[in-house]
Amino acid sequence: MTKQIAINPQLPVLTFGELMMRLTPPNGRRLEQTQNFEVWFGGAEANVAVSLAFQGDRSALVSVLPPNRIGDCAARYLTSYGVDISRMLRMGDRLGIYFFENGASARPNGCVYDRKYSAFSLTPHTAYDWEKLLRGVGCFYFSGVTPAVSDETAAACREALEVCRRSGIPTVCDLNYRSKLWSREKATAVMSGLLPMVDICFAHDEDAPASLGLPDRSLADGLDNADGFVETAREIIAKFGCRQVATVLRNICHVEHSQWQGMLLTDGAGPFFSPVHEVHVLEGVGGGDSFSAGFIHALTAGFEPQGIIDYAIAASVLKLTVRGDANLVSPGEIAQVAAAAGGRRVSR
Repeated sequence: MTKQIAINPQLPVLTFGELMMRLTPPNGRRLEQTQNFEVWFGGAEANVAVSLAFQGDRSALVSVLPPNRIGDCAARYLTSYGVDISRMLRMGDRLGIYFFENGASARPNGCVYDRKYSAFSLTPHTAYDWEKLLRGVGCFYFSGVTPAVSDETAAACREALEVCRRSGIPTVCDLNYRSKLWSREKATAVMSGLLPMVDICFAHDEDAPASLGLPDRSLADGLDNADGFVETAREIIAKFGCRQVATVLRNICHVEHSQWQGMLLTDGAGPFFSPVHEVHVLEGVGGGDSFSAGFIHALTAGFEPQGIIDYAIAASVLKLTVRGDANLVSPGEIAQVAAAAGGRRVSR
């Protein structure tokens, strides 16, 4: 077995991505029905930072907020949960927005972006002094959403990863493919160049085929195609040199009900499968981000691989019971869910 990746718990996990305002119709209404919206803040990397802070870990976010009252509100959201914003850039004119509509039964969740010309998307890659921003950092995290926003943010991701490589900082990426932001061809061209500088890769659902040009296996019913996920993880390790690949396997019955399981493969051991969780979904936002935060927390705490994947998937399914973007649950609550699921382990 290869040596476990180590993250210094005394240093912050630095995440890089766009923080947006989220507007949601109340009471399960559709956009066409609502006359008022619930206001939240979120974004993949911000969600990870908040979830880590809520678990007692040090976390920080690099993003761009406009120097106005809306930007101030977004900043206060982060600091209220203990996220370090000292590396935040304040420039530009507008905060990106997305509209989230809760689905029901056969009607899926809906998402409409209003993030074009946001401060984050327009910031040039030269605005980020990564030698300074990454000083004193224990781990660097980004998702595929960030390089998808613009060519400038893609260049910024590359430069950050290059500094991490020179400095020996562990790197983590959730492929997190978003078809509304870029094509498969563009995603493959960009992500294939970034992934060789990534230590830990999260590849859920169709992310790897869409983002990396890998074989497009049938992964719609995740638990029934576990072997396909394992083979995809092996290919990511072999082709790009990642040391660990983890994924969420899902059988989705309808919007409110699904089964979730985690899988972890390292370059020296595995696969490790978590128990299967039967999930009643209150709100299907941030499940992948909470998996990332749970995984990083468990790795930082020195868990063994089986414990890491058990904890990460428990964190993920708990998020589905929490309104908003971030996973506001404690390590004790996550550990309790992970332990309770042990009796439902699937034999592989």
